[in-house]
Amino acid sequence: MIEECNKCSKKSYFVQKEKKSEFRIKNLSKVDINEVKVDGCLVIGHKRRCDWLYEITCRQITKIYYVELKGKNLQYALEQILETINLCEHQYKHNNYKRIACVVLSTYPQENSAIQNKKRELQRKNIELKTSTLKLEITV
Repeated sequence: MIEECNKCSKKSYFVQKEKKSEFRIKNLSKVDINEVKVDGCLVIGHKRRCDWLYEITCRQITKIYYVELKGKNLQYALEQILETINLCEHQYKHNNYKRIACVVLSTYPQENSAIQNKKRELQRKNIELKTSTLKLEITV
């Protein structure tokens, strides 16, 4: 479990908003969820990184959600998530858990080969991708 830049709790909702994009976790199971601020806390500097990550725990980590709230640049959002995942694989052994990349966009872009390549990279790493426009809600 990541110990820095985090808040662990069993609250009912975890919500992050940025401009028009919103990500929400509905914690119906009342499990411990470790909310980690990545951008500007866990990762500082000019490195690419996602905004937040959530470690879903019930005595041990069962799932990890990597969250990026973005305008319309899906390719860059996927690059940010992949770099955060690579960091967390090495420093926090996140490759041992179910991982989900979540991108919330204000407008969904047209697919191109660069976006398709990033999606394939996530698949090769066995990482599920969830994308949505404006709002994405996860229930645990």
